Order: sequence, then C-alpha cells, then structure tokens
Amino acid sequence: MAVKKFGALLNRLEDTVLVWTILGLAILGFVQVVTRYVFNYSFTWYEELGRYLGVFITFLGAAIGVKTGSHFTMDLLVTKLAKPWQQFLQCATSILSGSFCLMVVYYSFKIVIRMHGYETTSPTMEIPMYLAYLPIPVFSLIMGFRFYTAAVLFLLELKKEHIQREKI
Repeated sequence: MAVKKFGALLNRLEDTVLVWTILGLAILGFVQVVTRYVFNYSFTWYEELGRYLGVFITFLGAAIGVKTGSHFTMDLLVTKLAKPWQQFLQCATSILSGSFCLMVVYYSFKIVIRMHGYETTSPTMEIPMYLAYLPIPVFSLIMGFRFYTAAVLFLLELKKEHIQREKI
C-alpha cells in the first residue's frame, strides 16, 4: 500500500515538474528571442541555464519513459517465445536495465561528490557545479527503481499464470 502511494506521488511529482520545467524553458527562450531582436540585449546566463535544464529534462523524461514503457525495445526474440519465457526474458531485461541504472547512480554520485569537494561554480550563473550534475544520479535511481518494479511485476504475472495452469 505504501509503495503504491509512493509511486502515485512520484508519478504526479514527475509529471508536474516536467511540464513546468519545459514550459519555463520555453518562456525563457521566448523572452531571450524578444530581448535579443527587439531590444538588442541578450541574457548571458540563458544558454547555460538552457543546457542544465536540458540535462534535467532528459533524465526526468527518461525516468517517465521507463514508467510508461515507451523506450525503444528490440522485442523480436521476445515476441517469438512462448508465454512463460516472454515474462522471464522481460524480467531478466528489466533486472539488467535496473542494474545498469544503479551503476550510473554510483558513478555519477561519485562525480557529484567530487564536484562538491572542488567547490567549482558555473561560469555565468555561478551556481555550484554539483547541482548541474545532480539530476543524473537522482533520476537514474528512479529509473532503476522502476525497472526493478517492472521485473517484480513480470515475475508476479509469471507466477499467476503458473498457478492458473496448475488448476487446469
């Protein structure tokens, strides 16, 4: 029950943050274009902010893609297998993908810690650089959580079908 509530809260938070971040980036882009061509003035920090928000949006969108199952997949082999082997292979793929995400979390978190220790700041906005790198481990952790959740669901489906076959 608590996992479902956490998942629902995470879904709503992700969707809201993604919408407002993209909307904010679009508005800032519009303001940048207007000020550049109408007033002949350009904000120096916009390109940097756009780059950091692009990384943020990319990793947040990837986490949402795992949730919705909209990532590109090569499923020729999976579709040719019999039903129980399909779930088994999908479960194994989800576990491998989740493990890869956890590796990304580990190594990117090491980079975030290193950047925090260096106390470097971004060139124009002068924000700590570890904040620019922070979305990578955070959203990779969410992706790993989602992949492992999918693996468990595939196993539960496999178990349910096995029980139904035994009844027959």
